[in-house]
Amino acid sequence: MPNSEYSTSFFKDLFDFKLRKYITRRVASAVYLGYLIIIPISTLVLTYAAFDYARHLYLDRNFHWQLLAIWVVGPFIGLFVLIYTRILIELNIAVVNIAENTEPKA
Repeated sequence: MPNSEYSTSFFKDLFDFKLRKYITRRVASAVYLGYLIIIPISTLVLTYAAFDYARHLYLDRNFHWQLLAIWVVGPFIGLFVLIYTRILIELNIAVVNIAENTEPKA
């Protein structure tokens, strides 16, 4: 027996201009998967770009502390952004759950 929550078409609910159905729970896992792919890749790219910039900026000097900060702090920032994104998605789902539980019964 199909789940009554997902029995209607996704695109029908997407183009419901009276906003009677919520699609947040259906979309949240795909959005999180996208962020789970994009955030680590962008963290690696930005960390490498910062390393390359620091290497060219300090051509005549040692930049060991900058290197340490780039390779240690950069991934922690990416991890923080990923955790923050997860919390925001869970918060949106919680708000939708509250809205679904408090809407008047017809």
